[in-house]
Amino acid sequence: MQKVFFVPGQTAIIDYAREIGPNMWAARCSYLMLPEIRVRHPGAVLDDQAAFLQAQEAANGTKPNRITEARFDFAVSHGQVLDYFADDTGDSFILQAPEVGDLVRVYARCHGHFWSFLCLPIITHSEIRSRIREAVATDH
Repeated sequence: MQKVFFVPGQTAIIDYAREIGPNMWAARCSYLMLPEIRVRHPGAVLDDQAAFLQAQEAANGTKPNRITEARFDFAVSHGQVLDYFADDTGDSFILQAPEVGDLVRVYARCHGHFWSFLCLPIITHSEIRSRIREAVATDH
């Protein structure tokens, strides 16, 4: 996994990291090291790209919220769908275009209700349903 410089909670990577010595990393484009990067980007960290994505979702992702059937139908018919899944209990799809940083809009129909939320596009349809179950459980 690539190492990157980023500020937790922000939606963009500052730069990818290049190892310039044992446990020494510099930005690929500017060759600045973390203390130098922090001058321009206070709070910057060096971590794996996966950590950046998880921090991005934690800061900007949303919980599943109920939506109307009309909004669901409009999204599935007008959006560019990255991934779609359907079975006896409902269907869900992930739109291709990011809305915030790398986060995309997810729509689902589960047990007669319609849902939408923002998350990373690598979410599975099983995880979509799990998040909806958690949202329903916390609403009661």
